[in-house]
Amino acid sequence: MNNKKNKTCVALVCFYQASKGGHGAAEVTLSLFESLKIKKKLFEINKNIYFNFLDKYKINYIESLYKLFCLIHLYLRVKKFFLKFKERIIIIEGASWIGYSYIFIKIIKLFSKDTKIIYHAHNVEYELRKNKKSNFFILLLTKILEKKVYNLANYGTAVSNTDKAKLNKLYNIKTFIFNNGINKGRLKYRKFNKKIPNDFLIYPGSYSFFPNKIAIDRLIYKILPIIINKYPKFKLIITGYDFPLNKFRNYNFINYYKNLKKDELNYLIYKSKFLLAPMSKGPGTKLKIIEALMLGSIIISSKEGMSGIEIDKINPPFIFLNQKKMHQIINYVIKNNKKIKKISNKNKSFFKKKYLMENILKNFSKKNDINL
Repeated sequence: MNNKKNKTCVALVCFYQASKGGHGAAEVTLSLFESLKIKKKLFEINKNIYFNFLDKYKINYIESLYKLFCLIHLYLRVKKFFLKFKERIIIIEGASWIGYSYIFIKIIKLFSKDTKIIYHAHNVEYELRKNKKSNFFILLLTKILEKKVYNLANYGTAVSNTDKAKLNKLYNIKTFIFNNGINKGRLKYRKFNKKIPNDFLIYPGSYSFFPNKIAIDRLIYKILPIIINKYPKFKLIITGYDFPLNKFRNYNFINYYKNLKKDELNYLIYKSKFLLAPMSKGPGTKLKIIEALMLGSIIISSKEGMSGIEIDKINPPFIFLNQKKMHQIINYVIKNNKKIKKISNKNKSFFKKKYLMENILKNFSKKNDINL
């Protein structure tokens, strides 16, 4: 019997369904998984079909309890995978409630003490809960557990220097920069057999994510009516599986595309006149904006939408500080679209160098002397 073990492996663990993609957290997870060069396996908690029904009525606590019960089974699957390897690394994706990460790390520490743990944050969760106006108990629990997670992990990460500073201020801890990014293979696009308008702006993002909801509502109720008054043929394209189309059925400038394939979504982003991100708040860096910059799309964004993203200040993207300035930029971009598109397309190499997941992973591994 051959008991010889392989050298190193990595288990990528997420407490949500990432394998199907379709939202920012899943895209980051899949990009990271596809960029890992050593023996790897993705572990996730699949979303039960019944929870999709309960989501419509905002009944989320049952799914939360279900996930808590799944943690032991998830660990046993990871442990089985680890048996054949001498050096073990686990990456925990921090895009779910921080309590799952805390409990899972405690299980790892108890039963697999020789495992290196990377907590891969997608944002500062305390800030996210605060922006959602969670109740005092949830805020306090989140703050306590988030600090514990960073102290327990061998490597606790932040998506930008902005988040790194926030975490240091909140918890007085050292974090490692691990930018949000996209794998090269996930930037491909192709034309698809659906009719699209000639002139449109796009906002890709899940409506169920609170900062996206605020931005989309603002687009529909306040911004698009002003744009259409001047450019009547202009349309707004919304993507994401959870957009409440019935709620906005009287707004005929909306084109909604559900369940798009990744390369189809990329095509829409690339073909848009511009991506408009009127975000007021939101933790972390915005993956869809990073992705659009890497595709060569024109971006018009609030300061908050570009938070943590390094840009070339001489050229697009365009950042506005108030609604008046935003509409001035929109008019300029529509009238000079081809010229600006050429600049954005040229600049995409700058963003690819910075935000390709392959490069991010390579730099993180090199700086921290860890084999990934």
